[in-house]
Amino acid sequence: MESMFSNLSEADLAIKAEAEEYALNEIAPYVNDIDQGKKEIWDVIRPLGKKGLIGVTFPKRFGGRSGSFLQELLVSEAISYHSLPIDMSRLSSSYPALLIRMFGKTKILRKYMDPLLKGEKIGCFCFTEPDAGSDLSRMKTIYKKDDLNDEFILTGEKRFITNGSIADTLVVYGRNGAFIIESDWEGFEVIEEYQMMGLHGLHLGHMKFNNVRVPKENLLFYKEIKPTSDGTKRMGKTSAISSMQVMLAPERVAVSVQVMGVAKRAIDVAIQYSQERVQFKRPICEFEGISFKIAEMVTNFEAGKALLEKSVNHMEDGNLAAMAKLFVCTNAFKICDDAIQVLGGIGYTNKYPVERCARDVRLMRIGAGTDEVMKYIIQKGIYRKTESLEPLEKRKMF
Repeated sequence: MESMFSNLSEADLAIKAEAEEYALNEIAPYVNDIDQGKKEIWDVIRPLGKKGLIGVTFPKRFGGRSGSFLQELLVSEAISYHSLPIDMSRLSSSYPALLIRMFGKTKILRKYMDPLLKGEKIGCFCFTEPDAGSDLSRMKTIYKKDDLNDEFILTGEKRFITNGSIADTLVVYGRNGAFIIESDWEGFEVIEEYQMMGLHGLHLGHMKFNNVRVPKENLLFYKEIKPTSDGTKRMGKTSAISSMQVMLAPERVAVSVQVMGVAKRAIDVAIQYSQERVQFKRPICEFEGISFKIAEMVTNFEAGKALLEKSVNHMEDGNLAAMAKLFVCTNAFKICDDAIQVLGGIGYTNKYPVERCARDVRLMRIGAGTDEVMKYIIQKGIYRKTESLEPLEKRKMF
């Protein structure tokens, strides 16, 4: 499979080839059964840990591959081509280990990292809440310090959490901090596992934390929120929310790569089907109604590749990541929808994967930042760059 990235090193090409072969032989055969609820998704994901493919960027001694972020994306691309929910579950499970490393707590919390990266335990990242989706300032989950017992007490709810309903190890963000939580601790409750339009097999959870006692050593970071003058807790942006900003660009890039993998699958199926399907005594690819649609699909895909690769090469640019996610996710859904149209009635059935591609990819225009939030970020960045410009009449542009 041709990669969406150029100038790959020998090491990059090697892990790409390995991931593609593994996905074809060990993932693809089970995708339909997972989609139809006949097979547990983690039965397929767990063996990836033995290959070091759950946390590619982590050192080998932790269970990773000591690989680069680009190599992590190459693995995502290969897996998502066959199954988006499998790759979403795989990546989400490594998040607690990722945050432990990011906050420099590896020595203290190493006991959680190895089982996650080896596929022995399942992890998740808890941020979104019932009242805090795009508006994170409305987050209510909070940690209360218990100095007497040298513990923290966690209260709140999280929802739309990938792996949330089955996770063993959770990283839970509150308004004033983030900690590593174990799901078997008293006070943890799974309220619901959502049934979704797409991404079948993915365990998307709504969980509640009822005065969960958390040992001090499980702290990633904590900062007391000073009360307002009337004694109430201050709302609005906090240090916990601010700390998330550094993760947003890489997350949006990763989501874009996953979505491009799905779109590539839809394109491949549509092209091959259009060459094989005969109507009016010739392949339907010879009709411009079909071939022009294929042309648009491939053009949008190639444009997405260029924008995405630029974003990967400038990871510090959150605006560019937002552009990539907006363009890729909106166009990927159109590509999958057009693929269904190319196949006609049979495309709407599960005889071909294009209907699943469309169902699966639709969420990505919402998750990790909605289309509308991406546009807001982009326009803010555009106008910020023009604040210091002289008025047009003084610039002699005309």
